[in-house]
Amino acid sequence: MKKIKIALVTGGFTEESAISVKSAENSANHLTLEGFDVYPIVITPDAWYFENGNGRTAVDKNDFTIQLKSQKTSFDMAFITIHGTPGEDGKLQGYFDLIGMRYNTCNAATSALTMNKAYTKAVVHGIDQLYTATSVHLPDRRYVKTAIMRQELK
Repeated sequence: MKKIKIALVTGGFTEESAISVKSAENSANHLTLEGFDVYPIVITPDAWYFENGNGRTAVDKNDFTIQLKSQKTSFDMAFITIHGTPGEDGKLQGYFDLIGMRYNTCNAATSALTMNKAYTKAVVHGIDQLYTATSVHLPDRRYVKTAIMRQELK
């Protein structure tokens, strides 16, 4: 029986990339134990690549494949472990949707929405039995006087 090939996508564009790599290592251990072929794919602001004992191999972004031993290797699905952008904000999901790659997370629209807590709260506000804390949205992180915030939170 042919093993399912998983592109384990890690890295990212933020300071959370180190956490993403740790998440990927943990996920790789479990996926390998379950019998999947796991290919760690690192995404940074400068490059997308697969890395093993033989060095780095660039990812072809046209179809999310890699060249191994002069053979094109494609994946059955992507397992996204990137924290922050582009893994949690819908960008990577949108890319995978465009090329027809299955992935393990929610879709691009849901990811983009839930990355912004204020927008998420606005969407779910009013749903029966779904409670959220009172808060004040500071869209551009501008300075707000404490007295004004206290008034809004009452």
